[in-house]
Amino acid sequence: MMRLTAFDQVLVYGATGPAGAARESVRLAVAAERLGYDRFWVAEHHGATSGCGSPEVLVAAAAAATGTIRVGTASVLLPHYAPLKVATTFNLLERLFPGRIDLGVGRGPGGVETVTRLLARAGEAPYHEKIEHLLAHVTAGTDLLPESSPPQLWLTGAGPGGAQLAARHGLPFCLAQFAHGAPRPDIVALYRENFRPGPFGAAPRVSVAVRVACADDPGDVRRLRSVLALAAAPTGRRTLPSWEELHALRPAAPSPETGTDGTALFSGVPAEVAERLAALVAAYAPEELAVTTVCPDFDLRVRTFELVRAMFPAG
Repeated sequence: MMRLTAFDQVLVYGATGPAGAARESVRLAVAAERLGYDRFWVAEHHGATSGCGSPEVLVAAAAAATGTIRVGTASVLLPHYAPLKVATTFNLLERLFPGRIDLGVGRGPGGVETVTRLLARAGEAPYHEKIEHLLAHVTAGTDLLPESSPPQLWLTGAGPGGAQLAARHGLPFCLAQFAHGAPRPDIVALYRENFRPGPFGAAPRVSVAVRVACADDPGDVRRLRSVLALAAAPTGRRTLPSWEELHALRPAAPSPETGTDGTALFSGVPAEVAERLAALVAAYAPEELAVTTVCPDFDLRVRTFELVRAMFPAG
């Protein structure tokens, strides 16, 4: 059975604004639980146009609004923080919501260069050392942290470096497939070949994160491609258009940039997306899929997750 994660990048749309983006993320967690998703993850992004600069706050809100679904990050940008502080935060979340917290870490910039520079601190340890320190804090069982079961840890990444680091420490690995225009099973193969069993897993565990634009109406699919193109383009927009504004724009035609024929974006009506996702699963043989989408209309966003859930029935 394929386990599914609803992955929210907490994008800011014109109709909702930053406050609405955060509130809709909590609503999406509730919908994901109702649809039978196994996990709900949020991304860390910084800046005026980003909806989630403090993912641990949104994780707490989403976990409080749900009852059974695992809730976590994809990912906390560890280069910006002290590992002990991250461990302390997620130790507290795990005490509040035992057995339901995921801590995904990564090293992406998480914002424009100006924001990244402001978050940076002089004298920081290299990323691989911070991973080692974080794992030591989570598993040490010392007076540094109150007693708690550890959150489930994941390492997320788009390249072989992250795959090898996850394998070295026996961590589950989430591949950001949406960062690639073509399948990269070689990255997952590298992870599996080098995996060392440890406190966080006896066997390799792979999730593949995919961006989906799926709707019952082909016209809606074209509009979703348009908003994705706007999200990727350096247009200077502070927010993405509302669904109503999007209807006034010329829909985007299929193009390599939006990945309509590749794996940066799985777009189409349900039958088309199901066929492409089946091919992806055959290529990677993952244990899990993490699904994200770009959609200004909340109901249609939920419908996208519902359609994908139907492609991989639970139970």
